[in-house]
Amino acid sequence: MLKVFQVVRSIHLGGAEIVAFNISEYCNIPQKKFEFIVVELHKSFDEYSVNKKNELKSKNISIKSLGSNSKILSLLFGHFILAYQILKEKPDIIHSHTDLPDFVLSNTKRIFSFFLLKFPKIIRTIHNTALWPTHDLLGKYVEKAFVDDCIVGVSDQSLVAYEELRQKYALKVSIQKCIIYNGCNIPKVQKHSFKINPDKINIAFCGRFEIQKGIDILLKRIKVINFHYKDDFLFHIIGSGTYQNEVLKTATENDNVLVYDAVSNIADKLYAFDFLIMPSRFEGLGLISIESSLFKVPVIAAFAKGLSETLPSNWPLQFQLENEQELLFVFDNIKNNKYNLNELKNQAYAFASEKFSLSLMIECYSKLYISMNN
Repeated sequence: MLKVFQVVRSIHLGGAEIVAFNISEYCNIPQKKFEFIVVELHKSFDEYSVNKKNELKSKNISIKSLGSNSKILSLLFGHFILAYQILKEKPDIIHSHTDLPDFVLSNTKRIFSFFLLKFPKIIRTIHNTALWPTHDLLGKYVEKAFVDDCIVGVSDQSLVAYEELRQKYALKVSIQKCIIYNGCNIPKVQKHSFKINPDKINIAFCGRFEIQKGIDILLKRIKVINFHYKDDFLFHIIGSGTYQNEVLKTATENDNVLVYDAVSNIADKLYAFDFLIMPSRFEGLGLISIESSLFKVPVIAAFAKGLSETLPSNWPLQFQLENEQELLFVFDNIKNNKYNLNELKNQAYAFASEKFSLSLMIECYSKLYISMNN
């Protein structure tokens, strides 16, 4: 039986992490072919993390942590602990998800090379379309450790981003590369605790409170939207991150803004909302957009690499992120019922269910693992 390490930043709410969890759970259905161990760089202790860890353990998926709750310490010393876990557990494949796991993995690989030790086979899934945007030298240091490892892009644009990064650093592009779109299950209705107001149009933001996700832009746009339509919309902001204080400040200043911590199994609760808003600057592949479409909740989305791929072409609810008037135009049309919502819901559902099948994703990764061991 093949043993696979799934290396993620932490057990927290994130698209890359959800993909890793889904692979670990569903690749062994209906027949157990792999032993999965989820390896997190550092621990998280919020409600979502605790619930997800219990869920993984209940499905016989082991969890290893490379450090405490300190992100910095895990980056400084995590490679030593990962090296120990590799020597102890002897995985056949290490599957790394996103940049910081790649960083720790690159240092671990250097340790093995120094001692002339054989290293497991590596898969790196590229979950984003902007790679090392603020740490260019660090990105080059990481990429130099990898030569012809298996590269999986979650979208066309994420694979292009990888190729452009390697070319920028004058490094050889791996000959082992492919695209495996993130897949989603058809959501199941679960009980939620959101404070839905049936007399208003309920708009949800679900994700990390970070620049990438455009939370800073959303907070500015809420003020503009409220100037025109304060009595029409109720914003539900779900997640956590470095913009936490700014989000809470906006909520105290606007009684139509509600804030929630990250929510477990959010995909199964999206049905509560009328719309999902995604003001992202870039994505690898916007998983929450797909999940929303599968629940027939229309997505208001910025034009962004990796996000536009999740929606049908000529999607009328898209807007240029920096153009205040374009988003205002979308909200004006929603308020005045100018969209055929049933048509939009069915169009997005058909597109997402055909292109982003969970079973297809699982089949592709299963075949990839087996082929790498041959």
